[in-house]
Amino acid sequence: MLLLLSCAEPGPATLSRELEGSLDSGFVETRLADTGEPRDWLAEAEAPFVKSPDSAEGLVNTSADLDELLEGLDGACEAWRADRSDREKELRCGKSMFFYETFGTAGVPTALTDFMLHGFPDQVGPGFSELGLIQDPTSAKGYPLGLSDQGNGVAFTCASCHFGQLPDGRYSVGAPNHSYEYGRHNLVLAVTLLSAMSGLTGAEIHPDAQAVVQPLLDELAGDIGLQWQLVGVLISLLGQEVPSFSVENQGFYANWKSGTMDFLIEPLPVDDGVHTVSKISALWDIPTDEEATSAGMRDAMLGHTGNTGSTMEFVALFGVVGGEGQPWSEAELAPLVHYLESLEAPEPREAPAEEGARVFVEAGCLECHSGPAGSGLGLYEFEEIGTDDAIAAWMDPDLDGAACCGFEDEVPITNAVKSPRLVGLWAMDRFLHNGSVDSLEQLLCLEPRPERRSPESSSGHRYGCELPEVDRRALVEFLEAH
Repeated sequence: MLLLLSCAEPGPATLSRELEGSLDSGFVETRLADTGEPRDWLAEAEAPFVKSPDSAEGLVNTSADLDELLEGLDGACEAWRADRSDREKELRCGKSMFFYETFGTAGVPTALTDFMLHGFPDQVGPGFSELGLIQDPTSAKGYPLGLSDQGNGVAFTCASCHFGQLPDGRYSVGAPNHSYEYGRHNLVLAVTLLSAMSGLTGAEIHPDAQAVVQPLLDELAGDIGLQWQLVGVLISLLGQEVPSFSVENQGFYANWKSGTMDFLIEPLPVDDGVHTVSKISALWDIPTDEEATSAGMRDAMLGHTGNTGSTMEFVALFGVVGGEGQPWSEAELAPLVHYLESLEAPEPREAPAEEGARVFVEAGCLECHSGPAGSGLGLYEFEEIGTDDAIAAWMDPDLDGAACCGFEDEVPITNAVKSPRLVGLWAMDRFLHNGSVDSLEQLLCLEPRPERRSPESSSGHRYGCELPEVDRRALVEFLEAH
């Protein structure tokens, strides 16, 4: 039984711990200088947020109607392969891949998935909705969007983590699904069976993991029919490799906040030997290679450590890390890459206000957020930002600058942190790279931050906390207006 879900942004790039000249030394000073003339605060603050021309070719990527959003994707890639010159067909194929393509990644046995999904509707909900996933209205088996059965078991797709429901009720492609209980989902699929058989096998279960699956075990104990179904599932799994799942790691899974995870830890196929935590990232307004170059960036710097140079590298590495077959070529991945690069953050509730724009400029936010969509132009040492530095050892437990686990050639390491894009923040409730902060109010010290230990501590990035409260609230409004 194999479980795999990658919801972060891994991938190759070249190490950069400084701004690498991407911010001209006089840039901030010149913009903030008092010329004696009236300042156009909105123009200055909005410069990073200027939208590129719409490239979505009319596809519906945000809607309160799931049927409208899914817009009949059956056969989309076949239609594109028959006419590769049609960009709309290419994007529709990419959209189909986003929702349904697993890229050969290792999956959960179909019999186990179906047993959990249909045997415990009160505990896991339709389409695992009690765990934060969204049921696919087109799935005959009641699967959620983000799970796809392509013959090698039920595996995860981009939509499991990067498709969510916004606070206003709309669904949006590219939205970070911060409601997704990734840790609990994996425990339901793996530890329920381990615990149910512990009397026979002697398997040890972490008490926090036991608490997660106990409602399912209680249901199982009172339903003889379910017990016989379980026997059938176990018979179907005979001869399959069961990956190890240590008690310590069970405890980690049980305590991750929704919308956060470590996707390089057992029982997943790759374990980098270090416990790190990453929040699910938004896929809105990813800079293209051309946009990154124009902005003076080394590359798109995707991923929390900025190690993914482009959307193509990000997508390709998903299959490399979790795939069991041949890696996909760039030509095969192109529809998904171009589709992802067409996604824009949904319109927010309010337009940017002058006062918040003034604070954004005067407080120096542009020093780290002057790139496309408010992203940074370079990488930073963790000591400079002060945030939890556990992720510096991501895929590099020895902190020697080289990837572990057989990926030395595929995954360069930065041991650094990037400043993220600042679009769609109004729809999010996980902030900092590890998701340890639950709101912009907490980030700007208007409310207490949660107290958790590394790798989930909420330390660092106290920029703006020294401002007067009225300025911090104006800054929150400005940030939520993009």
